[in-house]
Amino acid sequence: MFIITERQYNIIMQQAQACYPQETGGILGGRDNTILGVLPIPNKHLYDRTETFALTPEDIETAYHFLVKHNLEYLGVYHTHPRGTPYPSAQDLSHNQKYLFIIGLQDRYNPEFFAWRAEQGKIYSENIKIMSDYGATVIDIHTGQPKLSQSASQQQLDRLADMIDEIITGHQPQYPKLDATHWDSSSFSTFA
Repeated sequence: MFIITERQYNIIMQQAQACYPQETGGILGGRDNTILGVLPIPNKHLYDRTETFALTPEDIETAYHFLVKHNLEYLGVYHTHPRGTPYPSAQDLSHNQKYLFIIGLQDRYNPEFFAWRAEQGKIYSENIKIMSDYGATVIDIHTGQPKLSQSASQQQLDRLADMIDEIITGHQPQYPKLDATHWDSSSFSTFA
């Protein structure tokens, strides 16, 4: 079974809708069958992008650096079937990938996302579970730091952690009383 976060799932689905009716795809990375990284890649097929999704050697190199940088395992390539079901085609199987991730857009507004395991010429369905992002920390891929830390001081982050610990242990956190702000309401208007 594969697990994917809502955030990663939404990246894939937004890409699928934005590129429709052309095929699109990318690389999936993660750990322990949990998809933690999605690298969307534009379709590089030279002739008919509505029937085939293609990658270049440069795309593979970019994906390799993406996975190494974020300490992720390669899980597989994902791609869309804009007018079809999420079942591997003969062409999909010819690439000798262990896992195939396919988004079927036969009903465009109700996409189907399937994972397949290929072994010795046979394919087996793999479950995909979408996991809530609630409470997850988003890490900036350029800095490696949580997004919150870009606009907060270390003291503020430590205070926030202490308050969360207080809530977890059943205590009501104490909020500091702030001075009143002086706001000139003379410029306020309800008219647009």
